[in-house]
Amino acid sequence: MRNKILIGIILAALIFATVFFWYTGEATVSIVSLEFPPETGPYYPTIGTQDSGFLFINMQNNASSDVNITLKVKNALEDEKGNSVPSYILVYGSSSQQPTIYEPIGEVRLKPGMNNIRIFFGYQVPGSKKIEVEVYQRGRLIDTRSAEIEVVPPNIGVSLQYSNESRQDYHIYKVFGSLSNTGMGAAQGIEVNISIINETTNTVVSSATKGYSLRRYEFYYPMSLWEGSDKSQATLGPIAVIELAEGTPSDEKYLPASTVAKGRIGDNFKVVVTARWRDQTAKAEMDIPPNT
Repeated sequence: MRNKILIGIILAALIFATVFFWYTGEATVSIVSLEFPPETGPYYPTIGTQDSGFLFINMQNNASSDVNITLKVKNALEDEKGNSVPSYILVYGSSSQQPTIYEPIGEVRLKPGMNNIRIFFGYQVPGSKKIEVEVYQRGRLIDTRSAEIEVVPPNIGVSLQYSNESRQDYHIYKVFGSLSNTGMGAAQGIEVNISIINETTNTVVSSATKGYSLRRYEFYYPMSLWEGSDKSQATLGPIAVIELAEGTPSDEKYLPASTVAKGRIGDNFKVVVTARWRDQTAKAEMDIPPNT
């Protein structure tokens, strides 16, 4: 009986020692560096909204054979609400030219020596972002690093122009609109409202809302393009048409203009264009007839 108890104690001690060594043994893997791509800037990494790239993780495996680790990455990829979503990585071994792709991120196999891991990152919400990388081996956290990058928003603007066509009994004013983005970030889901206001009665007589997207540093993007019947060529179209007649207004529909108003010579109208993207608002107005 005493021998059985002794054998049980020895076996329990061996199991405990094995488990203890497994979880507390010397780590063979470490993070050497985290590096953003050169185009983000050398000192203060910066990208625009809707931009993306790869964060480079240089990781050293000091073992003489392949090692499995678990990689946890936070805040590398965010959705339009700023919530973190799963990303993916590319792993290049010390002598490999072809990467191993892991999606979603989880257990990763490292070759002996230096391994280059690339984490895909991208953001739709501006602000300061902190990517956190944790490395686990045998279920134990063995290394952690973080890197910060600034996400810059777009800077939207609106501009208006007009043309005047005079006919025998009335004048036709056509208002043309364009959007610009002078910022580094791209903008998707820009909501633009076009309204024609009769300033004599102080009422909105025509209104329309349309959606647009702008790339980074995109200037004078036309808000309306009209295609010909064969769709081989597009011409700049007005976003608003205002007809001022001496007598009875015409039957012209002025399609496909977004907004149309008709009045008599002597009436005053105002075209108001308001563009909104998240917390940004850009606005432009034009009096018809223009003030001279």
